[in-house]
Amino acid sequence: MALVLFYDTEGRPRKVNIDDISGTLVSIDQTHHEIHEGNHFLYTDAVSLNDAGTQDYLITIPDSTKYIHMIFIMEGSAITQWQLFEGADRNGTTPQTVSNSNRNNTTAATLTIHKGTSGGSADGTQIHIYKGGSATNQSRSGSNTRNDEELILKRNTKYILRTTSGTNSNLTNIRLSWYEHLTS
Repeated sequence: MALVLFYDTEGRPRKVNIDDISGTLVSIDQTHHEIHEGNHFLYTDAVSLNDAGTQDYLITIPDSTKYIHMIFIMEGSAITQWQLFEGADRNGTTPQTVSNSNRNNTTAATLTIHKGTSGGSADGTQIHIYKGGSATNQSRSGSNTRNDEELILKRNTKYILRTTSGTNSNLTNIRLSWYEHLTS
């Protein structure tokens, strides 16, 4: 691998790696970079729900100069429905712990996640729905969804992520993965 040195605008030496065979630039993607910088966060939860049981997660985005770039990954062991609502006026009940993906970094996420909601009168506008799975409650016939494209969540807005079970003893899992990037 070839190494090219240059100097940034403040006179600091910087390096660029070039692949010896192809001559292409060696780099990492934006999400990977945000993990290194300590701006990437993770929240996971697992809940067993019975038929018609629901679990709400309130995601509150602050009014700040950071954009929240989020990917949602959700699984259920049987019949499961997920809905994402934007613009809720509800309150959260149980604050959740969010982890920085760079375990050497102490930067805290700016958004908050609550398990459960109370008060208010509106869930907001549904912007995503997914239904899947079967009544056999076996892993091979489970339900899962993942938005491979990130959503950039609206600042100063509350979201509700709702899981609804269509089967008893349905193990549901969610994984929220995001980075917080300053707007330009």
